[in-house]
Amino acid sequence: MVWRSVLFLCAGIAIVVYGADEAIKRVSNLSRFFRLSVFVASVVIAGTVAVLPELSIGVISAIEGTSSFGLGVVLGSNVADLTLVVGVVVLVAGKLKMNSVVLKNLRISFFSVILPVLLLWDGEISRVDGGILLLAFIAYTFWLVRKGRDGEEVIRKRGIIRFAIDVSLLIIGITVLFIGSSLVTDEAQAINLSLGLPLFLIGVIVALGTCLPELAFSVRACETKNCELGLGNILGNVLADSMLTIGIIALIQPIKPTYVIFPLSTGLFVAISALTLYMLSRHGELNRKEGVVLIIVYVVFLVVQSLIEALNIL
Repeated sequence: MVWRSVLFLCAGIAIVVYGADEAIKRVSNLSRFFRLSVFVASVVIAGTVAVLPELSIGVISAIEGTSSFGLGVVLGSNVADLTLVVGVVVLVAGKLKMNSVVLKNLRISFFSVILPVLLLWDGEISRVDGGILLLAFIAYTFWLVRKGRDGEEVIRKRGIIRFAIDVSLLIIGITVLFIGSSLVTDEAQAINLSLGLPLFLIGVIVALGTCLPELAFSVRACETKNCELGLGNILGNVLADSMLTIGIIALIQPIKPTYVIFPLSTGLFVAISALTLYMLSRHGELNRKEGVVLIIVYVVFLVVQSLIEALNIL
């Protein structure tokens, strides 16, 4: 029955969110051992681990032969991160400062989210395309870490016992994460069979649930007067999703959506979201009014995707 699949889908998302939240906490602690500045650590480590919900769902869906579902989760998550998540964080914080480093990473994020869309233009993200995305992510990470080690704000090392505890809890969190992701993937396919909806579209809907860890992490960061950490987490998530996650999915199974209009329209909205966020923050900060604008962009995205499905524009 559909309602039962929906119930298990929600339970799976809850498990994914819990596992991801625990993983983010542990990696944030482990970042202290690498002597990175707060912002760079949040982009490279916390942000990268924050993609675990999308990555785990994407990997399992690719293994099961439904890679387009994973692509829908990734692209839908990126739109939500750049609009809904940032918008809610701004509403909570009241004002969000954007320094030159953050703005530079916003420009980079625009190019990173465009790359998989360009590679999909021929109707497929092949294994070669996946390799290109992974190489781009490795090059970006290497560059950012080198720049981050020159920062003035450095996190001190912690004891080896605490390090071992964090590593153990990280492994547990990742294990829980993959259990939840498997449940989400199975139930999404069950709903697809019952309702006849495209797997990609279901993936976009599921993506909203996978964004909860970034939202909670960023709101908590702003509540402790450390919004820079929250912003780094969001940007790191978007960059890793666009290159690392999609690259891994494509390497496991080339992504060939049945209806290319869905990923292309969502990919276009990812680019629009990144550009909108950058244009609104060029003056160095975001206020509540601009946060509302970002949330409106997300609502427009949902409406457009729903219309495409309802009108059967294929």
